[in-house]
Amino acid sequence: MVSGERCLAADDEWSTNNMKEMIGGCCVCSDERGWAENPLVYCDGHGCNVAVHQACYGIVQVPTGPWFCRKCESQERAARVRCELCPHKDGALKRTDNGGWAHVVCALYIPEVEFANVSTMEPIVLQSVPHDRYNKTCYICEDQGRESKAATGACMTCNKHGCRQAFHVTCAQFAGLLCEEQGSDADNVKYCGYCKYHHSKLLLAEGHHPQLTAQKSSARPSLGLSDCSRPPTPPAQPLPFDHINQAQSDSSLSLLLSPGIKH
Repeated sequence: MVSGERCLAADDEWSTNNMKEMIGGCCVCSDERGWAENPLVYCDGHGCNVAVHQACYGIVQVPTGPWFCRKCESQERAARVRCELCPHKDGALKRTDNGGWAHVVCALYIPEVEFANVSTMEPIVLQSVPHDRYNKTCYICEDQGRESKAATGACMTCNKHGCRQAFHVTCAQFAGLLCEEQGSDADNVKYCGYCKYHHSKLLLAEGHHPQLTAQKSSARPSLGLSDCSRPPTPPAQPLPFDHINQAQSDSSLSLLLSPGIKH
């Protein structure tokens, strides 16, 4: 199912629940908008809530008929499909090089993770992730009473120099703590996340203005997310592959949240 506009199509066959699911936005970049050049694509799998932009999930060509995310396409038992990098089992997952699964957003924000094929963003290659990341505990999980999940998977670390706060990528995504920043010439997109304290400091910093990344890295694709400091005003006519990182609505939290895990 494809949507090229932010507004919901008024199709009589869609139920109220389907409409609510669509409001959640992209599982990778969190933006609810879609464009003709980069539409939001909705999985047609039974009971699946996955919605992704074509560019965010590496969909080379959007089908005219039903579309299924890799998880639904595999028909693997749901109990066996779990992200190797975080405790959340639902969302936009792809196969890893060792036959497991990982969220695309986790792959983008854990620096050592790579995509074997950048165009299709799969398989996700985990072999370079240091063991130290798997030994860290997510402070967001601990703060929210999910101590049993805090040590699951691998954690990213706050990008503020000197800060040692570690957290799961998806936990930071739910909290609206992820962003892109301008990188070096060789790697012009830097995927960043900040702990709540340093994120709030960025929001309050005087004269700290957002700067959108204009190019895509050849090694790690750009989502076009804004700087963490402040959500930019959407342009009148959004450019292709332009996404805005927003705090997710309650409905969008369900896209990646595992049953029984409450925020």
